[in-house]
Amino acid sequence: MSRKNIQILLAIIVALVLTIFVVETTDDTSTVVQGERLLPEFATQANAAQRISIIRADADALTIDKQSGRWVLAARDNYAVDLGKLRALIIALADARIVEEKTSNPELYEKLGVDDPEDGGSGTKVLVEGEDYSYAVILGKSAQGKHRYARLADQETSHLIDTNPNIATEAGDWLVADVIDLKSSRVRKVTIAHEDGERITVEKTSEDLTDFDVTDIPDGRELSYATVGNGIAGALSALKFDDVRKATDGTLAATVVFETWDGLQVTAEVSTENDESWVAFTATGEAGGSSESDEPATGINDRLSGWQYRLPDYKKNLLTRRWDDILQSADSD
Repeated sequence: MSRKNIQILLAIIVALVLTIFVVETTDDTSTVVQGERLLPEFATQANAAQRISIIRADADALTIDKQSGRWVLAARDNYAVDLGKLRALIIALADARIVEEKTSNPELYEKLGVDDPEDGGSGTKVLVEGEDYSYAVILGKSAQGKHRYARLADQETSHLIDTNPNIATEAGDWLVADVIDLKSSRVRKVTIAHEDGERITVEKTSEDLTDFDVTDIPDGRELSYATVGNGIAGALSALKFDDVRKATDGTLAATVVFETWDGLQVTAEVSTENDESWVAFTATGEAGGSSESDEPATGINDRLSGWQYRLPDYKKNLLTRRWDDILQSADSD
């Protein structure tokens, strides 16, 4: 065979290969192409979403509902959801575009993490529902830092998408964790009253003072350090919770009253149950604070009434201080 004929034959073979490739690509059952949105219509429907459900095989399903204009978490008695986190998830899904097509073989889904969690798979299924639409997206493993594998639950083809939604799987991580921000500069006096009768009071005699005094120190005892009262006075500053529940009966351990210079009074009731401490808050007194950033009693009650909060240990410990926690050892020199 001549050299010219060999070149012609090679050209024919290459052409056939390209034709086969094009035919295979064209005949694919997938209806989405590179650069197209994963959910083409959702960008115009996102604002009408009414429910978001998050399903994993290794955790309880979480359902976030829109009720009377508020987004709430069913697993926490319809407590308010952090809108920033929810908005970030919805935008990530609405903006997600296909970088490239991946496997359509169910046997390979696990490698990408797009196997259905409702069948025991490792993926995270996100259900987005509106009045007249519903989407189910299975989000898999992260890829290339900012990308993620994904598959529509009703389709075989998986894809690499150009967004990487951050999805909290713990109920508490979806909630508005802020409880109250009562700065110590606003506080005049704090009284911790334990149910067994032990009582600790810290206070300032002038608003201009920096440090709080501890009053009625037991005879023969000394403070562990001079400014130990400052921590107690600042216990409600930038306070966030670890978990929340509807208020329920428990064993009251301590009642802590914070009094401010402008007449506000915030009471924290610390209850114990199964080795856990839960705190309920109420407020009375001054209708408004001394500055725009000071939340009034009505605002505090509107947000916190009817709820109990599990606080970080260091905050809970400040609210339940005893003499032995703030005084030098009785047998120290």
